[in-house]
Amino acid sequence: MSSFVIGLDLGSAADFSALVAVERVFVLPEYISLNQWHRQPDLYRRHVVEEKHVRHLRRWELGTPYPSIVEDVAAFMRAEPMRSQGLLFVDGTGVGRAVMDMFADAHRDGPLGRYEPIGITVTGGREANGWNVPKRDLMAAIQAPLQLGRLRIAEGLALGDTLERELTSFRLKIGESGRESVGYQRTAGEGHGDLVSALALAVYGNNPYGRPDVIENPKTLVGGQQ
Repeated sequence: MSSFVIGLDLGSAADFSALVAVERVFVLPEYISLNQWHRQPDLYRRHVVEEKHVRHLRRWELGTPYPSIVEDVAAFMRAEPMRSQGLLFVDGTGVGRAVMDMFADAHRDGPLGRYEPIGITVTGGREANGWNVPKRDLMAAIQAPLQLGRLRIAEGLALGDTLERELTSFRLKIGESGRESVGYQRTAGEGHGDLVSALALAVYGNNPYGRPDVIENPKTLVGGQQ
């Protein structure tokens, strides 16, 4: 069984919308084989580490209407393995209740994953309140596994290089009042950091409905070495 968390960043008319699907996996150290694990999982459980592996990236063309995006995301979430093992988190900050209502309606027409899509409102505050989440908390959710070498991008993804560039362009800024914000160095034609925003939602969110698989050979490491 697997466990997928999907983040969807909905851009304005001038910005891209982007989706990132992340699989939570348990990774065995090199000195423990899968045969050993299957024979005595309790003995080796403390040696296992959890990683976040990016499995799917998508970005829509500028100006794509929200109903079309909802339709595309619905088709993605209704296909296996997302239908039975995925949970969708949507940044509903700037799009209002209307788009989240579209997702709720689509979920009633046919399940979009294991549970109804969850809307997250991104704030500039310091403490989370339900699904009102500070921007710095979302970015911290990326930084921790990234610095530990536990955030990886599957090889061969069309937007994988773009995501890596976005990750290196984000900076945490502290203003004169002490208020924290996240700045992004824009590059012509490469959006506003939409892939990183979608990734942050996927890494921050948790999927309690699936148990991560155990694997031996992780793919490409983001910002580090294999």
